[in-house]
Amino acid sequence: MGYANINNPANYQLASFGQFGLRFVQVGQLLPEGEQYRVIQALEATTITFTNDAGGDQTIVDLNIPAGFVLYGLFRNVSLDAGSAIAYIA
Repeated sequence: MGYANINNPANYQLASFGQFGLRFVQVGQLLPEGEQYRVIQALEATTITFTNDAGGDQTIVDLNIPAGFVLYGLFRNVSLDAGSAIAYIA
């Protein structure tokens, strides 16, 4: 699944308000293969692993983020080892 390029003002507006949808992510949950996310917000203290597609493939493993923290970028292969989060579809 591709993502909407936010260089297009209409896509930027839709992404800004989560209108491409979201996923509630919990420990052990498998997200749809190939789906990408623009924003990840921790709902509680969270340990997260993901691949960052913005600026090249970089895999971040076991990143600890506090409740309420928001990550911006272009992410895929998102999984949690602790906590819960909302992942906004790109």
